[in-house]
This record gives sequence, structure tokens and C-alpha cells, in this order.
Amino acid sequence: VNVNIGYQHPKLVEAIREQAARLCTIQPSFANDARSEAARLIAEAAPGDLNRVFFTNGGAEATENALRMARIHTGKFKVLSAFRSYHGATAGAIAMTGEPRRWASEPGMPGVVRYFGPYPYRSAFYAETPEQESERALAHLRDLIVFEGPQTVAAIILETIVGTNGVLVPPPGYLAGVRALCDEFGIVMICDEVMAGFGRAGEWFAINHWGVTPDLITFAKGVNSGYVPLGGVLINDAINESFQQK
Repeated sequence: VNVNIGYQHPKLVEAIREQAARLCTIQPSFANDARSEAARLIAEAAPGDLNRVFFTNGGAEATENALRMARIHTGKFKVLSAFRSYHGATAGAIAMTGEPRRWASEPGMPGVVRYFGPYPYRSAFYAETPEQESERALAHLRDLIVFEGPQTVAAIILETIVGTNGVLVPPPGYLAGVRALCDEFGIVMICDEVMAGFGRAGEWFAINHWGVTPDLITFAKGVNSGYVPLGGVLINDAINESFQQK
């Protein structure tokens, strides 16, 4: 799930040892050279204008903060999340999760609306081809946005490649279609790459395979192979600017 460079990699172990000898911890609102350099390297690997990084202690915290950013940036409330998804075990992250691990935690955070993502093998849309699955899944998502009220929807969150619910690779055109819907209705597109990021899909970020740039990317796990508790949110320029003003 997360040890993508293997156990006890000598270079990473030495980097942790060196930093611990210099400075073991630092308050989140303070800057230091290691944090700034890590942010620079991550932003350089990210697509498009995802030029800022907000660091967290892990993946669930990253998805929670991404939602908070989307709500503050848009002034809207609802988040659309897929069935067959997992976004973490903290209160907001488990509420956004679309599978049985959330049941024991319900009722949870309000404002979460579920949708069916594409899954050609067990199509909810009776599709006969991957292209048809993509088209029908996008039509379903559009209908849901319209009936929920675009003026109420802050974000759509999805795993770029669904992880623990089956390693489901999106069919052609789906991610670009979600991007187009978000642009049309003023919705923040959040890609959860806690599992799929940092080489797990053969690219720095899995979304690069489809040439799509979301507004926010959450990451953790593979960013340091799980050696230390670290995650974060990549933030585009528009959302970053919103926080400079508020």
C-alpha cells in the first residue's frame, strides 16, 4: 500500500537521521529549509498550476483539509463522493468514504452526496464498452449536480485510480469529463492520490496519464514510502489566492 521504495532504504534512513540531528520537529506555521525544499520538489512534479503545498500528518488529514479549502474557497457546502471509495478514517474522511468501513461511524459529517463512478466490469449503467461507461457515468454525475443544485456543491472528490475497492482504472474520457463538469458549474475537483501518487501508477501523479489538472491533489503514503507520518494537499493558484485574501 505505501512502501513503494521498499523497507529500510539507506538513503531515506540517512536523510531522516540527518534531519533529526538538526531539528526533530517544528511548529506548522513556521518555515524552515527542509519543509520549503520538500514543497518545491513536490510542486515541480505536480501537473499544471498546482504550485503550493499544505503539509499534513497523513492522508486522511489531507482529504479533510482539501474539503475545508474547497468549502472556504467556493462558499459552498456539499461534496460529491463516489461509492466504492476510501478517503481515510478520521471523521470527515470516513464520511466521504463510499464503502462499508464508514457504516459504524454514521451519522457522520453532513453535506456528503454519493454518486456512482465508472466500473465497466460491474456497470451500474448497463454499459457495453468502456467508452459507453464513461459517457453514462458522466451523464449520471451531471444529473446529480443539477438535482442537488450547483450553487450548493463545493467539490467533487475522487480517487484518480480507485485503490482498496478494486484498483479501478477510469475509462477513457472520464476524468476529463469530470474536469469539464467542475469548470462548468464552479466546483472544485479534488483528486485523492494518497495511494496512487508518487510512482504507484508509473507517473509522479496518476492523473498525469490522462492529461488532466485537478484543483487539489491529496497525497501521503508514497511521498516518503510511509517511513514518517507525512501527507499534504497540492493547491492551485486560484485557491491559494483565495486564502491570501481571507
